[in-house]
Amino acid sequence: MTADDAAGADSDDRLRSLYAATREIMTATTRAELCRVVVDVTDRVLGYTLTGVHLQGGESGDGHGLVPMAYPPSVRERFEGDPPTYAPDDEVYDVYEQEDPLRLGAVADRPSASHRGVVVPIPGHGVLIAGTEASNDPEGVPLDLVETLGEHAAVALDRLEHESRLNGLHETTRELMGARDSAAVAASATNTAHEVLGLRLNTVYLRASDGDRLVPVSVTSEARELYGDVPDITPGTVGWTAYDADEQRVIPDVRRSSHADRRTSAIRSLLAMPLGDHGVFLAASQRPGRFDDADVALAQLFADTVEAALDRAQREALVRSREQELSRQNERLDEFASVVSHDLRNPLNVAQGRLELLGDDCDSPHIGHLETAHERMEALIEDLLALARTGRSVGETEPVSVERTVVDVWGTIEGGASLSVADEIGAVNADPSRLRELFENLFGNAVEHAGDDVCVTVGPLDRGRSDDSDRGDGGDARGERPPRIDGRIRGGVDQGDGPAGFYVADDGPGISPEGRDAVFERGHTTAEDGTGFGLAIVSEIAGAHGWSVRATDAAGGGARFEVVIDG
Repeated sequence: MTADDAAGADSDDRLRSLYAATREIMTATTRAELCRVVVDVTDRVLGYTLTGVHLQGGESGDGHGLVPMAYPPSVRERFEGDPPTYAPDDEVYDVYEQEDPLRLGAVADRPSASHRGVVVPIPGHGVLIAGTEASNDPEGVPLDLVETLGEHAAVALDRLEHESRLNGLHETTRELMGARDSAAVAASATNTAHEVLGLRLNTVYLRASDGDRLVPVSVTSEARELYGDVPDITPGTVGWTAYDADEQRVIPDVRRSSHADRRTSAIRSLLAMPLGDHGVFLAASQRPGRFDDADVALAQLFADTVEAALDRAQREALVRSREQELSRQNERLDEFASVVSHDLRNPLNVAQGRLELLGDDCDSPHIGHLETAHERMEALIEDLLALARTGRSVGETEPVSVERTVVDVWGTIEGGASLSVADEIGAVNADPSRLRELFENLFGNAVEHAGDDVCVTVGPLDRGRSDDSDRGDGGDARGERPPRIDGRIRGGVDQGDGPAGFYVADDGPGISPEGRDAVFERGHTTAEDGTGFGLAIVSEIAGAHGWSVRATDAAGGGARFEVVIDG
């Protein structure tokens, strides 16, 4: 075997050993562990005894320069302590920046002149120094083997960094989604991009109220220091293009781009991620080609999360605005109720008292009409107060038995009216007092328009059945009328999944089709002594629960009111 053949065989053995050691590198769980494995492989497989791994920023990535991460005792002995951190003005740092290997021992004025070896880049992360004493230079180790080891280390570091960033994004998602408003979301976003994604120059821009510009809402301190007074984003810039087209923009080198904003020559790379209709996220770097495919993918995931958080904050702001408006409405209703209760009821009480005195002094046919007018005014006041109360949001809801509520309310109805309750009437989630008011007004409406001997039926709206087939009121599909039970209640409660709704029907004169919508309007009535507020109150209570109510005809020709809960 020739010397060349022996050297080739030795190189092949080293290459096989190097690839075998790759598994150890790829399974490392921390940056520190990975660096120690790389140093061990460099010594054990490639024969370099003076070895070191230096990474940009060190363990956390927050430091400056190429920080020593792992090295054997021989290196510590040589430097009489920790090896140096290489700054940007050093040749070793140039290897990291330019990704161009450097041979040691070729520069006489460096400490490395007494030993030989190479410095190869760990692309995107740092450098691998593989050296040995000049008298012990390992022969036959091609430079490309050391470079291959550096590339494997870079892939493994990329994986660890990607996993770390994903975990970091996952942990900070709750913070983003819990931010109260858009400004808080923006502040959390810039902090997350800085701490988790390592994007130190980043800004969140949100759309201004005029819609013609994007304003910087949250800016990192590094970006503010670099830019000074951060300007708005206007049409024609990369940020605006990304926002307007709703597409990401990646500029590898600003100096070579005709579309990028060149307000600062310090910026080399630019990344613009749209945030839906809200604005855009910008990240920059002073190094060209800073953002690779993995960076862009993570930034897109991050931007999607920020957009979702902004959507939620916007919805919650609308809810808060609506709640504030409802609160103001409730205050006005309270004022209205106070006026009705005090400023109208007191003069009415005085008038009623004076009328009684007048009846003692004289006998006039007009006194009866005045008493009737006073009674109507009293009824109007009561209904107006009830209407003011129903305009408020409902209180705490709970499962309420419809049958039990119907029984309780029916006990207050006077006269010869009768009630039938269908089987399986069920329970509903409701404010118990408001549900009671709803039935009070429906029963009162039936007695008022159909007479004291009206027959009222209450039953569930069957799931999956049409209005025409769902008839348990004045008659079913076969034309059979449920039994009329004076003064008694028939039917049970089926808790199950709850009804789709319930109905209240009577055997009175009914409502014409063209008048069914008007019956829920305030003040609408066909009865001579009616106030026109009863069914309006029913509609208000149903709406406050998120239900709907509609009027239709009962099978026997009377009126039927359907309260639809699960529409």
